[in-house]
Amino acid sequence: MSRAIYWLMILASLFGIAACSGMLDSDQPAERVYWLEPLIVQQTGVADGALPSLALSVSAAPGLDTDRLLILGPGARLNHFAAARWAGDIREVLESLLRTTLESTGRYSRVTAGPASRSTDWVLELEVRELYALADASETADRVRFVLNGYVSCSETDHAIAMQAAAGIENNRLGQIVAAYQRALHDISRQLVTRLADTCHVTNSSAD
Repeated sequence: MSRAIYWLMILASLFGIAACSGMLDSDQPAERVYWLEPLIVQQTGVADGALPSLALSVSAAPGLDTDRLLILGPGARLNHFAAARWAGDIREVLESLLRTTLESTGRYSRVTAGPASRSTDWVLELEVRELYALADASETADRVRFVLNGYVSCSETDHAIAMQAAAGIENNRLGQIVAAYQRALHDISRQLVTRLADTCHVTNSSAD
């Protein structure tokens, strides 16, 4: 018997033992990946003159920089829903979603994600301060809370900017919880469009 055949037989035996003992089985539910949709703003006219470029960056407070759907329970206990996650780290997800929303306004010559370049006119830096479902004493999630703070630098001046939103959860099924995250995101996105318009004197658009 050749050495190669001998080692193949050993490996086959080991896999057989593992399968029989249940080592390769798992009782864990299949992981589900959830997607969020950006808010698309209906343009009501574009401001005259040259449009500014905007660089957007999103960070997250410690504990929130994850791809997991989080839940904050009694005693300030932060946990996550089992077998469920976003399509990427929440910072990357929000950068992409908010970038799409801001692009849809037609108020910027371009919107980029990440650090600003020397040619960028405006800089928007945001931090996720809260983004989780809130659970009561019975461990039932009743609402999603979203807080986004930061600053925008425009016209050579820095301005503080803050948004917050809450969305109720009809029942404790994961699909309904994700729907509440979606409503909170759209609320925050509307606020962001309005805050930038008011702070940097951009002609307003109306959002869906």
